[in-house]
Amino acid sequence: MKKLLYIAFNDIENQLFGVKAKILSQCRVFKEAGFQVDLVQRRGAETVVLRQGEVRRVIKSREARIDNYYVRSVLDKSHQLGDLKKFLKNRRYDGCYIRFDFTDPGFLSLLKQLRKVCPKILLELPTYPYDDENKAMLLSRMKLAVDQIYRKQLHKYVDTIVTFYGGQKKIFDIPVLTVPNGFDFSTMPMVTQELSGEPIHIIAVSSMREWHGYERFLEGMERYYQAGGSREFVLHLVGNGREFGKYQSLAQSLGQRVVMEGAMSGAPLDALYERCAMGIDSLARHRSGIHVLSSLKSREYGAKGIPMINSCKIDIIGEDFPYLLQVPADESPIDMEAVAAFYDRCFADKSRLTVAAEIRSYIEGKSGMRQTLAAVVKEFEK
Repeated sequence: MKKLLYIAFNDIENQLFGVKAKILSQCRVFKEAGFQVDLVQRRGAETVVLRQGEVRRVIKSREARIDNYYVRSVLDKSHQLGDLKKFLKNRRYDGCYIRFDFTDPGFLSLLKQLRKVCPKILLELPTYPYDDENKAMLLSRMKLAVDQIYRKQLHKYVDTIVTFYGGQKKIFDIPVLTVPNGFDFSTMPMVTQELSGEPIHIIAVSSMREWHGYERFLEGMERYYQAGGSREFVLHLVGNGREFGKYQSLAQSLGQRVVMEGAMSGAPLDALYERCAMGIDSLARHRSGIHVLSSLKSREYGAKGIPMINSCKIDIIGEDFPYLLQVPADESPIDMEAVAAFYDRCFADKSRLTVAAEIRSYIEGKSGMRQTLAAVVKEFEK
């Protein structure tokens, strides 16, 4: 059996880390393709190796001594890189798949050692380009500045870059394999209840970053009601991030029409989805230079079976798909009359469950994890 090493620089104890389930799903697909997969992640301050989702080995355990999350994450990654280099001694893999998290001298040193024990290295870029979205915070700007210097050397060690954004034959002078962003639909149930009519509940689930642009929706709601709008909307903002305070402040004038739900997952989030007729993906990706989106969130909304609102094209959705409202990719407030009309079109002559089944079937057919990773598996088998 071929051996595959999967490296991800995330903390498996962070239940709100959005791609946690995706990483495990990717590993399952690789296993189904005939690989024995060792997944290296962090568990708090520990560096751990997982196989089939279970921790098989703790490479190094430490006591977390720093309270600041951002500083601690930098140190934890640095420790993980060092732990991996020691772990790789006297081991050999047939391939390595790495989820990218900035380049620095430590990462290049790891890649250099990987080259000695692994004949093929693939690097997944979850977002590209990523420079503009990492300029808001000082720490991100510092990490990006280092990355911009050292990523020029990635081509010495990486065979292929896997990305979800087309139009690039090479990135950092490395050949590109473009695949859709995959999702394991077995991990998320479709909605099961019909809608109860107005108010029209709308959900937005995110890490609340600048490119989500939910202030556009809040400003649109305020204008709509100031102008005498009669339809009742309730916006549920789910998540916690650096834009939370701004959204909370803007929402005050809208009273009970906006609910700051905070972080949610599992059964409470599923219950909220049952009430919501539509989901908002991102409304300001133009701020980070993205014009075609391959977001995990569009797959999650698709799995739930709810119509979507977005400000840019979604890679797997054609122009004839009736359940996506694409709003302008600019800074203008969202036109709530258009949102109301979109809601009416979606449910004019179909039940909510019929619409949900159509959405889920369409999105799953284009972004199921097995289909999207098939090209990656072939790359490892070359």
